[in-house]
Amino acid sequence: MSVFSVWPYVVLMGVVLVALALPVFRAADEPPSRDQRTTTLDGLRGFLALSVFVHHLMVTHGYLESGVWTFPPAGFPTLLGQIGVGVFFMITGFLFWGKLLDTKGRPDWRGLYIGRLWRIGPMYLVAIGLMLFIVAWKTGFTLREPVWSVLGGALQWLALGIVPTQPDINGYVGTAFILASVTWTVFVEWLFYGSLRLMAPLARGNRTPRFVAGALLLCLLALTFAALQSAGVSPTHPTLALVIGALLWVLASFLMGMLSAWLVRHEGASRLASRLPAWAASLLALACLGAVFLGFPHMAGPIQVVLLWIFFHLVCAGSTLYGLLALRAARRMSTVSYSIYLLQGIALTAVFAVPPVRDFAMAGAMQYWLVGTVCALLLVAASVLSYRLVEKPGIAQGKRARSGLRGLPAAQAANS
Repeated sequence: MSVFSVWPYVVLMGVVLVALALPVFRAADEPPSRDQRTTTLDGLRGFLALSVFVHHLMVTHGYLESGVWTFPPAGFPTLLGQIGVGVFFMITGFLFWGKLLDTKGRPDWRGLYIGRLWRIGPMYLVAIGLMLFIVAWKTGFTLREPVWSVLGGALQWLALGIVPTQPDINGYVGTAFILASVTWTVFVEWLFYGSLRLMAPLARGNRTPRFVAGALLLCLLALTFAALQSAGVSPTHPTLALVIGALLWVLASFLMGMLSAWLVRHEGASRLASRLPAWAASLLALACLGAVFLGFPHMAGPIQVVLLWIFFHLVCAGSTLYGLLALRAARRMSTVSYSIYLLQGIALTAVFAVPPVRDFAMAGAMQYWLVGTVCALLLVAASVLSYRLVEKPGIAQGKRARSGLRGLPAAQAANS
C-alpha cells in the first residue's frame, strides 16, 4: 500500500460517514432545501470538502518529508483536490446565476452581498484567528519583525479573503500552509460575486445560453491549446501553459455551473438528464467521474472539464448516486462542509505537530492513513461544533440584516 493509494481514501470516507450517522452528530441536522433544484447538491458538498482534505493529507506527507509544499503525484492524489474545488465553483455558479435567472437579473444586490458577508465572514475570521495564534505559538510569542509589518500582514489575512495576498506573518515561513493554502478560493468566489453585477443583463430574456455557450467554447478551445503546450506538442513554455490552463479551468467551472442553472430551469433543454431512469443517471454520472480519475493527470484540459460537468449536471438534475447523496450522514457532512474546508489545515497542523504522532505516521503508509483517518474524524467533530457556534448564528444574523434592510423605507435604505 502507498500513501497515494485509492482504497484508503474509500475507507476513510466510509469511517467518517459511519461516524456522522451517530446521534451525537445530530447537531448538524438541517431541514432539506425547499428548492428541489438544489436538494441533491445538499448531499454533495461534504464529499467535496473531505476529498480536498484527503488531497492535502497527501500533500502534507511530502511536506513532512521534504519541507516543500507542492502537488502530490499526478492522477488520483492531485485530481481529488482539483475536482473538489472545481465542483465547488460549479455549485457557486449554479446557485448564484440561478438567483439572477429567477429575478430576471434584478436581485436584491445589497441583501445578496450582506448575506455573503455573514455567510463567509464569521467562520473565515475564526480560521484566520486560529492561524495567527499558531504563528504566535510557533514564533515563541515574540516579535521577529517590526510591529507595522506584522499588523499589515495580519490585516491582509483578516480582509475576509477579498485581498488575494497570503503573506508570511512575523517571519514564520509557510504561514499559508497552516490553512493548507485554501483561502485563495475565497478570493476567487468574491471575484465571481463582484462580476455578477456586470453580467446581470445577460440573465434577462434568453441571453444566457448564447453568452455561456460562447464563453465556454472559447474556454474549451483555449484549454485545448494550453493542454497541447503543457504536453510539449507546442514548443513554448509548458509550465506557463499549465498555469494558464488552471485559470481557464476555474473560469470554465463557473460557466458550466451557470449553464446548468439555465438548463434545469428549461425542461426542454435538459430533457435527457431529467428523463433518464434514476439508476441510469447515477451510472452515467459515476462513469464520467471515473473516466476523469482514470484517464487524466489533472483537470486543466477540455475533455476532463466536460466529463466533470456531465457528472455535476446529472446531480443537479436529481441523481443521488444510488442514494449516496441522500444519506443523513452525507447531508450532515455537507452542512458543515465550509468549516471542514477552512479548518482542514488547522487540523493537519495540530495533529502532526505532536512529535510521537508524527513519528508514528511517517513510519509507514498504513500508519499514515490511520492517523489521517483520526484527523478526519477530529476535523468533522470540530466542524460540527463550529457550525453550531459560528456558522449558523452568522447565517441567522445575515437573514436578520437582509430582513431589516427590506423593512426600511426606500429613501432610508438608499441612504444607509
